[in-house]
Amino acid sequence: MRLGWSLPVLFVALVLYCLLLPEVWVSREQVRSEVQAGYIIPSQFSRILALGNKGILADFLFLKTATFIGGRGGAGQPLSEEDWHYVIRSLDVITDLDPYFSDPYTLAAGLLSWDAGKPEEANRLLKKGFHYRTFDWRLPFFIGFNYFYFLRDYETAADYIMTASQLPNSPAYLPTLGARLAYYGGKSKTALLFLQEMIADTDDALLRRRLELRLLALERAVIIEEALEHFKLRENRLPAPSELVELGYLPELPPDPYGGQWVLLPNGRVFSTSRFVVVDSNRDNAVEE
Repeated sequence: MRLGWSLPVLFVALVLYCLLLPEVWVSREQVRSEVQAGYIIPSQFSRILALGNKGILADFLFLKTATFIGGRGGAGQPLSEEDWHYVIRSLDVITDLDPYFSDPYTLAAGLLSWDAGKPEEANRLLKKGFHYRTFDWRLPFFIGFNYFYFLRDYETAADYIMTASQLPNSPAYLPTLGARLAYYGGKSKTALLFLQEMIADTDDALLRRRLELRLLALERAVIIEEALEHFKLRENRLPAPSELVELGYLPELPPDPYGGQWVLLPNGRVFSTSRFVVVDSNRDNAVEE
């Protein structure tokens, strides 16, 4: 609980919430799934409206944003482009109000890159956070992950990982990881370390479930990649996925937990046709797990 909470401000926040979601007392789940992305009051005005309680308003807006995302996820509805712009604007205002508030940055790291496909936006927010939270090794760590895994900029990824490794309480493996990234970027095995750390760092059940599913998919991709490397060394060619089993390099081809088919790339990487997205046959759009 933040210092400075006052009953009048809490009362006003609750009244505003009820006015925005009047059906919440009738059918809470229906409201959470149908609520639309709303207007975000710009930061310069939000600071004035906060009346000296910027931390309280930041908490309230974060709760509202998390509820909006959870409502969509609970109803199995993927967020639209408009919805993601609403989330990004919300996180911007929240972190303008309280730039030391860690939860918005964790949310950005976990959702904007993976679910929204917006690693640049995630990194913009994470860099904003690191400007203030210079002691928090997680922020440059997540920035480095996005540069490594999504943006394929291994040199910049290594720089941020090395920065994270120099901060208090950072994992002991980061210096080695940063050095390896500069030379061996692009390997799924390295991505496992990032995801494991992200899972250990989150208390959000929905985000944890999504990350754990991606971790399982990457673990299976690594199994295939290692078999592929052995095949190429002995056979001097790229196999078809089925050959890894037929010629004894794998006992079986581990299924993609997202339901896709594995594709072996000439550079030694393993790609899935699912793109690590669960496809709901009842919908036209893919649903991120």
